Amino acid sequence: MELSPQEALIMAVDHPRTLRNRLTKLHASELGELLLACKDDDERMTILGHIPEALRGDVLLELPEGMQEDLLASLAPSEIEEVVEHLDSDDATDILQAVDREVADEVIGRLEPEDRREIEPLLEHDEESAGGLMQAELFKVRDDWEIQKVLEALRRFGREIENLNYVYVVDDADKLTGVIPLHQLLFCSPDDAVAQILDPDFPQVHAGQDQEDVARIFEKYDVLALPVVDDDGILVGRITADDILDVVQEEATEDMYRLAALSDQDDLAEPVGITAWRRGVWLAVNLGTAILASLVISQFEATIAQIVALAVLMPIVASMGGIAGTQTLTVIVRGIALGRVTFETERRALIKEVMVSVVTGLSFAVVMGLIASLWFPVLGAKLGLVIAAAMMINLLAAGLSGALIPLTLQRIHIDPALASGTILTTVTDVVGFFAFLGLATIFLL
Repeated sequence: MELSPQEALIMAVDHPRTLRNRLTKLHASELGELLLACKDDDERMTILGHIPEALRGDVLLELPEGMQEDLLASLAPSEIEEVVEHLDSDDATDILQAVDREVADEVIGRLEPEDRREIEPLLEHDEESAGGLMQAELFKVRDDWEIQKVLEALRRFGREIENLNYVYVVDDADKLTGVIPLHQLLFCSPDDAVAQILDPDFPQVHAGQDQEDVARIFEKYDVLALPVVDDDGILVGRITADDILDVVQEEATEDMYRLAALSDQDDLAEPVGITAWRRGVWLAVNLGTAILASLVISQFEATIAQIVALAVLMPIVASMGGIAGTQTLTVIVRGIALGRVTFETERRALIKEVMVSVVTGLSFAVVMGLIASLWFPVLGAKLGLVIAAAMMINLLAAGLSGALIPLTLQRIHIDPALASGTILTTVTDVVGFFAFLGLATIFLL
């Protein structure tokens, strides 16, 4: 059932009840797309006001962070309370973290005591940690129970918990002792003891662990949910696979943006001025590196003036180095993000990338040397050897720096995706121009 923003806005005035009925039949993701297609926040607020209260929270969570914050800022605390009441604790926490602290405190004060007890501890954790991802709703039993008692409790309370895949087992102190997959209960005798069938080695995460580490654990063990424990091993929540899918997409998008020197909040929903400012900062940095490369070229003005062919061939050397370095950089940064490149494996990764640079450098040096010799027959083989040597040097430098830069940034605790691209561009341009023009000055003049 497709509905355009224009149709929805007209119906909001002429047939509000009909609009509400149509919106009720749409999925939260479809309603999110409808709001994204609106021209401005005024149109979004008009349509949001006709979305049933039970769906508003799920719809807001479908929107980009910046747009979500703008819309929530237009809602009264009482309206935000209605949104939060229909969400699981983890999603409710996300909504409250998107508003001012004073507003969040007022909303929390309005909630039922049970909801308040679940949400307040979650707000204390960093948004990008396991504690920030977890939800308080879970099904736990004591390790001295029998299966019959577990099944009775499950029938009584289980239907209130979404994505119920595991039963978490704790001792008298609420410390996690193991996990039982829900389907395993179907094959147990009612008289079996929980302690006999639980899995004590089921993976778990600490509340303070980074969300990227949590995503890797999900990938490694192929589980549907993970228990979260505190410093004392006490079960405090769980993280479900649907939240990890969002994390994987968020982290991949963040790395992609940062490799292109963009803010991780740069998206189509941001105002022009904000986006221009964020991009402009990195463009200014890039301008500085471009000027540095130009200063290198200016040192060889006399050489370029005497051999015009150098001006023609010069961009090729720099471009090949830039592409080769970016290839290496992308592989290393992604390897770091996925946990495949660590302090223990970085030497092997570095050696491999250098060897790849040697092979590709030799191959393209020979090809470009022959092309340059035929292209400018007056200079012939000399020019071919100069550009071949320069390309070999630059591709080797590109491979080496493309691997070393992110590995070094990782060691000094700087996000490799954030600054690697700008540094790499400077290296390949400066080395490429200096090698080519320097060799030309020595051997062609």
